[in-house]
Amino acid sequence: MNILKLKNGSEEAEPLVKVTMMSLNQLMQGLPGAIDAYELVEKCKDPAHEMFGDSEKHLIDAGLMEGPGRIHDSVKNVVLSAASGEGLELHFESPIA
Repeated sequence: MNILKLKNGSEEAEPLVKVTMMSLNQLMQGLPGAIDAYELVEKCKDPAHEMFGDSEKHLIDAGLMEGPGRIHDSVKNVVLSAASGEGLELHFESPIA
């Protein structure tokens, strides 16, 4: 199994990175998903961040959160390495360094 070096300095398994990126790209389709993506990035940056509306439920259903308030460290590494831009300009790029 290939291990990839990410932009935040972490190393993650290639299949995990690919699946997480597929989930993030799917999430960005449409307004509700874009809001959920923003909330996910903010929660990854600050574990105390209070998520808006049903974002947490949507992210758990999408497999991007393990449960209420819990994001797996590997998912967090991919999200923080891939996120670019702020607010309405948020998008995801390759997380690979």
